[in-house]
Amino acid sequence: MTDIIQTTKNKTYKYIRSLKQKKMRNANGVFTVEGVKSVTDALDAGMRAELTAMSESYYRNEGREAFNGERVFVVKDELFGGLCDTETPQGIIAVFGMFDRAVFPIKDNGIYVYCDRVSDPGNIGTIIRTADAAGIDGVMLSPGCADMYSPKTVRASMGSFFHIAVKADTDRTELSELGRRGYRIYAGALSEDSLPYTKADFTRPSVIVIGNEANGICDEILSESEHIIIPIYGRAESLNAGVAAAVMMYEAARQRRGI
Repeated sequence: MTDIIQTTKNKTYKYIRSLKQKKMRNANGVFTVEGVKSVTDALDAGMRAELTAMSESYYRNEGREAFNGERVFVVKDELFGGLCDTETPQGIIAVFGMFDRAVFPIKDNGIYVYCDRVSDPGNIGTIIRTADAAGIDGVMLSPGCADMYSPKTVRASMGSFFHIAVKADTDRTELSELGRRGYRIYAGALSEDSLPYTKADFTRPSVIVIGNEANGICDEILSESEHIIIPIYGRAESLNAGVAAAVMMYEAARQRRGI
């Protein structure tokens, strides 16, 4: 039997809405996924929803058939938007348990992206999505990065969040350890010894470091890395972190595929 939520005082309604806050996500060990594609991607990846909420109109028109195996709460249309992070929700939001990503496989000749205090969850999600598309082996997030379980991060990843290895709270010592294992640490930074990113040898085991949107990469990482730049030919001061990451990841993909 499907439960109907008709008031914002409903216990389940308040629970889902509380998960917009990081502290509540962490306290309950869960996160929310919004939108038909993202929820479907999560289910297809083998995840099981703790609960699913649908707007009354979406449930009536599509959701009842599409997600008939889930524990569903139907929410009055005028209340549903209060659960969501998006301005124009698609009519479905699901709650999933955080999955164990303590195991982060490091390959002998892998290629990874390390985000150093990237604070915009949209950028984090875009980097995860692009890494998945470019065949990158995983994404590491330093302490101080946006929350990997933020609704904006999950949404911007467009389902790639469930397909690629992502590790939060990866400190600089772990990055240094990769360097000792023979990985080339490439940091996007302007300095006297910076080389064009196309000159980096991404065919070797490599980590691409993407810095904070306002302050760049921290000095400690810069001191242990090789510096590369993306040339700016127009008058723009810099590239968005997600765009810069995409340019370098696809250069790595090009080199590794001999294109």
